[in-house]
Amino acid sequence: MTTLSTTTELADEVLALFEAQRDWDAMERLRPALRAWFLADPLGWPDRVTELRAHPLLAHLHACPFTHRAFHKPRGYAGDAVMLDHMYGLTLSFPHPASPGGRLYAYTTNSPAAHAVRARRARLADLIDRTAARQPDARIVALAAGHGRELGQSAAVRRGAPITFVAVDQDQESLAELRRSYPEVQTELIAGNIRDVITGDLTFDADVVYAAGLFDYLPDPAARRLTSRMAQMLRPGGEMLIANFVPDCPDIGFMEACMDWRLITRTEEQVRALFAEVPHPDRVVTDADGYGTVAYGQWSRPT
Repeated sequence: MTTLSTTTELADEVLALFEAQRDWDAMERLRPALRAWFLADPLGWPDRVTELRAHPLLAHLHACPFTHRAFHKPRGYAGDAVMLDHMYGLTLSFPHPASPGGRLYAYTTNSPAAHAVRARRARLADLIDRTAARQPDARIVALAAGHGRELGQSAAVRRGAPITFVAVDQDQESLAELRRSYPEVQTELIAGNIRDVITGDLTFDADVVYAAGLFDYLPDPAARRLTSRMAQMLRPGGEMLIANFVPDCPDIGFMEACMDWRLITRTEEQVRALFAEVPHPDRVVTDADGYGTVAYGQWSRPT
């Protein structure tokens, strides 16, 4: 935990490092300190956030378009598909790398969380490939699909496997971008609310179903119900995958305080608990990534 006694002292020190163009040192001072306060002092955390946001440091941090976009939420929520594209390096909207905002951008889009999100995309692409190898005309259902960037990393997609990609998302702009980006993929785009999936009003028949960035926003009752619904969608031999940020991930304090990006986090054990209503609990497999950021839960329906 940081040895500084007040939020203002930390912010003053970090801002001085930025003004000396020691941007990496500044972020390496700020990010661990915020994480430590977030984990160790949950009751005092809201006051620290308020104090930090009142400090001139916040304006400097928001010179980074990645941090600024999350905080101001142009689509109404922090983790939109454009934010993921920043982490994937797939956006043309970035500052000059020598500018203050550009130096910050280089740090924030290469944080442990950003690396974990890129690894998550690779894992989804691998899941698509394994499913296509087992079932060439597989139906892939992605909940909160965003731009579906895992399609761009899929070997099955590149070789023209006749999969059907069913993308469910409340953001019609994201679905439109998915269609523009992957015209060669047979897609079914569903502009739907996840509540309809949870209640059973919206359901699918799938060889694989996954939700990569959705459970970070669902309270336990809804998350458990959705996990059960996802399992019910699967054909024999089908697989499902869910992902969730963990409570002590390295970026958690910075994301909440400086990006206003609030998550419902879960440990690997808590992710496993979401499968309580799924049959054959012995088929649940959980693991965590190598960045200390994301926990996964996976289940397969017996053939």
